[in-house]
Amino acid sequence: MKEATGELTGSVIVVSAVALLTAFFFMFIWPMIKNSMFEDATCANAACDIGYNSNGMAWCINPNDSTVEPFECPFRG
Repeated sequence: MKEATGELTGSVIVVSAVALLTAFFFMFIWPMIKNSMFEDATCANAACDIGYNSNGMAWCINPNDSTVEPFECPFRG
């Protein structure tokens, strides 16, 4: 019976650790990845010929939406 209790305790620890790692991923890591993918897609569809700043970032606009303010994208030249 002691062995079964030990195995159960080990299983509970493993399940708890997996749950904590999954929660950490979806609360902190995934939003950063999602925002990065969104920014990359936005810059890929942007028109970046309206000027550059001192950091080498291009000022871009979305040609499909003229109401959005210009935003920065990495220079792709």
